[in-house]
Amino acid sequence: MKTSSDAEVRQLYDDFVDHYSEMMDSEIDLPIYADLLSRLSERVAALPGPVVDTSCGSGHMLARYHERHDPARSLVGIDLSPRMVAIAGARLGANAEILLGDMRSLVGVATSSAAAVLSFFAIQHIDPDDALKALREWRRALCPGGVLLIAAWEGAGAVDYGGRFDAVARRYTEDEVSNWAREAGFVVDRCVVEPVEGFPMDALYLEGSKTAST
Repeated sequence: MKTSSDAEVRQLYDDFVDHYSEMMDSEIDLPIYADLLSRLSERVAALPGPVVDTSCGSGHMLARYHERHDPARSLVGIDLSPRMVAIAGARLGANAEILLGDMRSLVGVATSSAAAVLSFFAIQHIDPDDALKALREWRRALCPGGVLLIAAWEGAGAVDYGGRFDAVARRYTEDEVSNWAREAGFVVDRCVVEPVEGFPMDALYLEGSKTAST
């Protein structure tokens, strides 16, 4: 299955930005996010550097992390969609640097500089080779001991958007994502699959780390 092109994905999120932001106003309060972000803040407490969201969308995840968990930490958000970058920048203001870019190439993030790298529901837009490329790039950006946090649609076949979008995206299995993380040089510390209320698909949540010796 070939996923939609970068240009098509960019257009999708440019067109969808207002609805997406409104949807995230309520979804950001889901208990799973509170759990993930709380554990993230504990894991990076002794690490220097920013938290980098590689597909930051409307900026809700970084904003919630800043407000509830780690207000002193510097933040970087990156997104392919210019309209998402604009809305995330407005939401976060001086609390984050928001960049237009590609999750497969974190041009604005120095090597071994980040405390954590996040990817929430974005790898469905790239094929397996690019997913592995992205993971290797995220590892490059992380400091020794840095934390990886991925959320993705789990399973096989196309992502079910309920007929709302024409974009072609693909689900990946827990084994696939875990194996890519290990191949890219991460230790997989935790990976769970859970149902998502209101969606006909399960989600996987992977937490990994770049070992301190590498």
